[in-house]
Amino acid sequence: MKLSEMKNQSFSQRTLTDWQEAAEKALKGKGIHSLHTNTYENIKLKPLYTGEDVPKRDRVKDYIPNIEGKMDRDSKWFIAQPINRGSWVELTTAIKDALSRGQNCLSFTIGDVKMTEHFQQFMKEMKEMKEFDTPIFIIDKKTSLSILEMEEFPDREGLIGVIGFDPLSEGEWLNNDRLEEWITVVNEADHLHPEVKTIIINAAPYHNKGASATQELAYALSEGVVYIEALQEKGWTLEKIAKKMHFHFSVGSQFFMEMAKIRAFKKLWQEVLSSYGVAESTISRSISISAETSRFNKSTLDPYVNMLRGGGEAFSAVLAGVDYLLVAPFNEVSGEVNPFSERIARNTQLILGEEAHLDKVIDPGGGSYYVEWLSEEVGKLAWKEFQQIDEEGGIIVSLENGSIQHKIDRVRDSRIQDLATRKNSMIGTNIYANLEETLADTTSTAGERLSLPFEALRSRSLKLARKPVAGLIGLGELKSHKPRADFVKGFLATGGIHTDQSKECFSKEDILHFVEETRYPYYVVCGKDEEYHDQLSMMVESIHQIGANIVIDIAGKIPDERRSEWELMGLNGSIYNKQNILEKMDELLTIWEEGNDREEA
Repeated sequence: MKLSEMKNQSFSQRTLTDWQEAAEKALKGKGIHSLHTNTYENIKLKPLYTGEDVPKRDRVKDYIPNIEGKMDRDSKWFIAQPINRGSWVELTTAIKDALSRGQNCLSFTIGDVKMTEHFQQFMKEMKEMKEFDTPIFIIDKKTSLSILEMEEFPDREGLIGVIGFDPLSEGEWLNNDRLEEWITVVNEADHLHPEVKTIIINAAPYHNKGASATQELAYALSEGVVYIEALQEKGWTLEKIAKKMHFHFSVGSQFFMEMAKIRAFKKLWQEVLSSYGVAESTISRSISISAETSRFNKSTLDPYVNMLRGGGEAFSAVLAGVDYLLVAPFNEVSGEVNPFSERIARNTQLILGEEAHLDKVIDPGGGSYYVEWLSEEVGKLAWKEFQQIDEEGGIIVSLENGSIQHKIDRVRDSRIQDLATRKNSMIGTNIYANLEETLADTTSTAGERLSLPFEALRSRSLKLARKPVAGLIGLGELKSHKPRADFVKGFLATGGIHTDQSKECFSKEDILHFVEETRYPYYVVCGKDEEYHDQLSMMVESIHQIGANIVIDIAGKIPDERRSEWELMGLNGSIYNKQNILEKMDELLTIWEEGNDREEA
């Protein structure tokens, strides 16, 4: 077709009904509702959204906050990678290097470096390195307190950015004495650093315990209200409080949900400030938001995958319009951060800005039917949760009585259950596991990550005296048993168990030859269901003649009507799709841990 002809082509108009009919035909009778999914926020997602789904304000009577597409903000953001080293000299060198390689924000943590007279010199050098209006970004307690308490901070009146910590989310403030201590710090910080945002609301700890997006927003709003009330009682004006506040979030791998979370928060917080009577002009200038890539979904298993997770998370944060962004090095959770991983993390943001040109666009998701709808739904549910916390006495009461932790735990347990049954995937952890890798010691950096139960299984397998190997018995031709054998291999690999697959077994003798030759403590028979019905009794009996303690499973779910019969004949169980990997692997690893891998006479 010629170009001129292509230009004259047009597509016929299609309706939603046309699409539904085509989709149901492709689904072969399952129905369009089979494509609907539920999120941890209790939001039901459809497979397709149209202009009819875009929120219309006159339709929403019970929801005050207004989620709009365009945001009045600069599209650029600051790369706020925190740098940590073992000495002041190393820290100074590393920061200079980062700033020369594209980092545009002064961000560091003191860590275990001792506070000495070198700190003053270090901060003076930091001041000399600042060019133009490079902001500072520090939200860990030790570092921020060290800076905020420096009365002789160089050029303090010219300092801009974010310095502070959040005692509430970090679990340090649950009484009036601690409140007074915090207010004292904030008052002194305001006197010393008038242009720095020092009231920090950090929702990342809630995220990294497993909270849903709506829970994170509700808790952030509730904390904000607590800080407003506390500082108002000390004589602070609303405008001053709003100006000094900064909100920090963690961004997970649910791309659109995380984008909707931050977009929704902006309008929710605007509504809170408006309800206090803060002028609209002050509100639009005061909202300050940062984000960090999630720690909760990172794994020490197949760690390079964390690069890809971090890239996607950074992408969604940028599209949502954050002011500061922290991309964690891919090996942070294993405590093995090095200049290479820091550079990759920093370059992730540079690519998004300078190659993808995302720093040139304001709210790229604005106008998307799905993004607008999802932002609205997240906002509505977060607002309801926020109101419920307020009715129950506020977030301090909810933290003290454990109700917030209980709610978060329920979501976290659901997330782990979905990984255990492979409803959700974590590449390299619960699927496509790499048996050749070594597992880093994460004793000091474990935290509360989703991958920890799987890492614990792999750690158990690595501690065994000899490598755990399971024998796979393939019944009949390779093409008939290969799908189930491949599934079993991937399943067992998540727990660190290697496999040795037999040749095609067409007879009892073939099976016995493989078992006699290998003498593993555990075998999985891989075949068709009809082969199990006809041959399973013979196979189990024959294998147990070679070794009475040999454990035997089949690939595929055991029919309920055959379970009792097959268990009586000596079958241990089975490996099948949607099975709880954690429970099954815990059971299987005990075979090797209890020493059943000794050869039987």
